[in-house]
Amino acid sequence: MRTTAVLLTLVMLTSALAGCAGSGDDTEKDEQIASLELEVANLTSENAENAENVAALQSTLEEAQVALELANEDLANISAQLSTAEWHRANLSNSLSDVMDQLNQTENDELITSLQAEIADLDSQISDADSQITNLEGELIEKENQVASLEATNTALQSTIGSLTYQIRDMIANCPQDNPGLQMVVGYDDGSGGGVPDDGELHDEEVEYQVGECPGDHSMVESFQNNSDGFGPGLLVEMGGILYFSADDGIHGWEPWRSDGTLAGTYLVKDVREESCWDNGEGGEDCENYGSLIVVCWGAVLNNNCFYPEMVAGNEKLFFTGFFTWIDSDGYGQRSSTTLFVSDGTESGTEIAHFHWRWDPSYSSDEGWGEDVAGVNQLIAIPSSQFVPDRVVYTAVEVLGGECDDCHPPTGRELWITDGTESGTTMLANLQPEDEEWVYSGTTYCCADFQGGEPRDLLKKGNTIWFSANTAEYGRELYRYGLAAVGGGLFLVEDLVEGEESSNPMYMTSGSDGVYFSALEESTGRELYHSRGDAFTTGIIKDINPGTNSSEPLFFTKLGDKIFFTADDGTNGRELWISDRTETGTFMVKDIHANGSGDPYQLHVLDGILYFMAETEEHGRELWRSDGTETGTYLVKDINPGNNSSYYWVEGFVTGTLFKINAGEMFFACDDGVHGVELCRSDGTTDGTSVAVDVNVGENSSWPLSLTSVGKKLYFNSFTEENGRQLHFFWDNPGPIISTTEDS
Repeated sequence: MRTTAVLLTLVMLTSALAGCAGSGDDTEKDEQIASLELEVANLTSENAENAENVAALQSTLEEAQVALELANEDLANISAQLSTAEWHRANLSNSLSDVMDQLNQTENDELITSLQAEIADLDSQISDADSQITNLEGELIEKENQVASLEATNTALQSTIGSLTYQIRDMIANCPQDNPGLQMVVGYDDGSGGGVPDDGELHDEEVEYQVGECPGDHSMVESFQNNSDGFGPGLLVEMGGILYFSADDGIHGWEPWRSDGTLAGTYLVKDVREESCWDNGEGGEDCENYGSLIVVCWGAVLNNNCFYPEMVAGNEKLFFTGFFTWIDSDGYGQRSSTTLFVSDGTESGTEIAHFHWRWDPSYSSDEGWGEDVAGVNQLIAIPSSQFVPDRVVYTAVEVLGGECDDCHPPTGRELWITDGTESGTTMLANLQPEDEEWVYSGTTYCCADFQGGEPRDLLKKGNTIWFSANTAEYGRELYRYGLAAVGGGLFLVEDLVEGEESSNPMYMTSGSDGVYFSALEESTGRELYHSRGDAFTTGIIKDINPGTNSSEPLFFTKLGDKIFFTADDGTNGRELWISDRTETGTFMVKDIHANGSGDPYQLHVLDGILYFMAETEEHGRELWRSDGTETGTYLVKDINPGNNSSYYWVEGFVTGTLFKINAGEMFFACDDGVHGVELCRSDGTTDGTSVAVDVNVGENSSWPLSLTSVGKKLYFNSFTEENGRQLHFFWDNPGPIISTTEDS
């Protein structure tokens, strides 16, 4: 009943609030009024049962008032009856006294008999009167109690209705930094929960309804210090409805952060790599906080390799790679290494999953370090299921120099798995043996492996990890590792190029009861292959660019039992192709660019249709769609009219994901020729394709990067002149937006 009364209050407040719903023109106010009225209508519709309860509340109050009136009437009647009964008994007592006097004064036997009979009758009438008086007194007490109860009920009902109130209050902590907004709360100021009755404020359980959202459909979450070479927050991933990412606040360096889109819900998870200080030689010290999630490129010793941090999420655990600082026991002081971290999203729950590296990289064998020695990488999350926790498969070189129980020379880059604990961390496959010697301080040591199998292009399909690896015996070929306890383990799928030469499989993609990939053979060049996991089912599908020339298939994208990809057949340039893993079922869908390459890019599936970016002379690079047929492949919209291109970016570590499906629509960065490069959206139709939000207002570009979907919100980082590159989100705001009278 309380909830329905709240709805009545919302209805009564609608016109007052809607009249000051914004500070723009009448059209904007009308839209905001309509939005608020729609919200009230939705609340009323969703609480039809409560609407019956409010009628019951009013009816109960009316019935209580009627019952109170009737009870008071009954009380008056009983009181009158009691008075009459008491008066009648008094008369009977007087009559009895008179008869007794007559009896005492007469000696007439006949009269005495008559008077005695009259006395007996009067005694009986007096007894009846006493009984009636007793009953009436009981009824009187009962009715007085009923009246008191009805009065209390009436008072309580009136108090309940009287305590119903509302407030308009700031949502500063519950909104992004640049859009604090207002919120209307409705409830009973009666002291429920932790509230204080009749204090004019609604708190805790006193609040029945909250109405109002953060203003607008786009917001900057928080302004991080713009001192990070313009990169802005990156490594965006979602876990449990929360966004996790890397950011530099100008204090802690690049570290893991989290956000729910509000100012209060955006904060540093942990300062993983704390400030380092050293003697500056002048009697003092210099300090620096680089952070853990930084990019570092080494020199010639490590073949100009670079370390790029990574972050992936399971259901309850977050895994990321980064730097940490340790103290060298040989007297070299503080040193930095990279390794794998695990986090549950809290500071106390963020720690090193396993210590992989403590070694001077200048120590090497005659064969040198492998090409990919720069830290842990290629993380693939395996979400938890039943009693198995979140895990991550990755590649790492493990080398622990020094003297300790666990110390050992390099094992080379190999395939590992961990659940974030020491006991749950193990090497899955050691493809290359430790058979190399190295010299340190004039002493020759054995044995180590400085290269390893160097697994690449990891793909999780079911309980199997597919990847390519390099060995001295087979070169780089296709492998799979079964994670299941029965029938699991390492398998060489097929030595496509026999001996130590490599077919170098790449771009492994799940589809059609197996895996698609590209591979290189001398007689065919690099072409499209398929495998079900054994040598008998592994082979080339079609020599698209005949002979030793390569078609270089790219961007494999599964749709049903087929796969889309791009390839160059040597005649039509790079165009869109499709395959059902048979030679005859593998063909070019359409020659999009008749005089060159359509060069399709960013292939994504939405509602059974493939969407992608492609280039033509007439329209430049724009959004296209395809159902796998030539006639069903066409331009969605010429977003930047004429031969101008609306799409420019090439995806990479710095840019992150550039094309994302969120809430049933596609989002991507595009330039419509008016607003610069901004966040655009499309439902796959011409009319439904447009700029979603002009972050950097006007013709200047905000260059959106790292698009990530979390619930109904699309997060991305974007640039403005005022704030630099910061974390933003876009959503279709359900509203309504509420303002105070002063804002009207």
